[in-house]
Amino acid sequence: MTDCRGARRGGRVSALCARKDVPVHTQAVGAKTRNNRKASLTLMLGCALALSACAIPTRPAWLHKHSASTGAESADPTAVPTVAQPWHAGMRQLGIQVYWVANRTDSDTVVQLKARRIINYAISLGANSIALTFPFYTYGIGSDQVYAGPATPNPAHIAAFLAEAAKSHIRVTLRPLLNETVLIAENPIAWRGMIQPTSTAAWFRSYLKLLLPYAEVAQAGHAASFVIGTELESLEPAPEWPRVISSIRSVYKGQLLYAENFDEFAKHDHVLPLTTFTIDAYPRFQLPDSTSVSRLTRAWDHWLSTHNRAVLHQLVLEEVGIDAVAGSYPDPGAWATTTSAPIDETVQANWYEAVCRAIETKGLAGVYWWEVNFDADPANARPWQADRLTFLGRPAQQVIKNCFASIAVETATSSAYASSGT
Repeated sequence: MTDCRGARRGGRVSALCARKDVPVHTQAVGAKTRNNRKASLTLMLGCALALSACAIPTRPAWLHKHSASTGAESADPTAVPTVAQPWHAGMRQLGIQVYWVANRTDSDTVVQLKARRIINYAISLGANSIALTFPFYTYGIGSDQVYAGPATPNPAHIAAFLAEAAKSHIRVTLRPLLNETVLIAENPIAWRGMIQPTSTAAWFRSYLKLLLPYAEVAQAGHAASFVIGTELESLEPAPEWPRVISSIRSVYKGQLLYAENFDEFAKHDHVLPLTTFTIDAYPRFQLPDSTSVSRLTRAWDHWLSTHNRAVLHQLVLEEVGIDAVAGSYPDPGAWATTTSAPIDETVQANWYEAVCRAIETKGLAGVYWWEVNFDADPANARPWQADRLTFLGRPAQQVIKNCFASIAVETATSSAYASSGT
């Protein structure tokens, strides 16, 4: 998605680290446990997360300050809840986007426990799905190479997440995303959709080499969907896509997707690598902060209505969100230009409410809200709210919960009518 300067927002907010002399806030580990194994795992989570915290890259200074708890419920991090109504074909995907910036010092146990914590949080919202987005890297706008950097979760750790997800019967989409930091350093208005490799053939060979291990893990871990590309506008017409798709299909039998950017969707751009696509939805509405939810809903309805019902009923909003700051409706993804704008959580909450209403009225196939960080502790959301796009611990979090509950009731009612033959 583009900001007001025509550039996409760069790499998502990186994982965070506390100073060694400041307590690390993790989920409650002093809760009573029913057996020694659960108690030891709980203690392990507290100790392991604390010990691993300081190797996470990009440590914002604000995290060095003590932050009081937001009052969110702190659940047993070793509990394994299950989705009340697991997703199946024909159901809406009700999900959240989890952005995973790897901490290379995390042990396998720490990764497992962090995965369990964030999955439990998703289930507490009423989600039946998670999109797991993680970064990969390139060397520049014209580079022919992509690679897994230190912040890219390795396939084994992705496998651990999928194993935890399977225990809870929650749907997972794997979604690699090209980090834009080096692109913006080269050109302040650059974004992943304008890369121009010197050799597209070489770029796609490198890209396929990167993707295949993750596709293999997706197959072994029963990920429901695998995104072969996200917002790669300049490469969408490339003739190399069929070979990439064929190679991935040889190891992964689930659903393949391409994540289209919102501007292309609005233009009805059909030059996409796959006919199965989702959208990263950040439409721009020239509306003031005081706009009512009803008016915002009409704007969303109008934006979606340029496509026919057949398209909309298959459409998943793979990424939808907005900065929780004043003045965001004209450009909901303009994170780079809102760092000094005042926080306005009502702007975000009303946007989410309007999206939910549009999903129901237009009969969309699903939504994933952007975003919560893989390392985040939902019981202590405040440190993560320097990311102005996150819904964690904000009023929008309750909107998501209400939205999912409303859609779940609608789904159950529809199923009951279908079963009764009425």
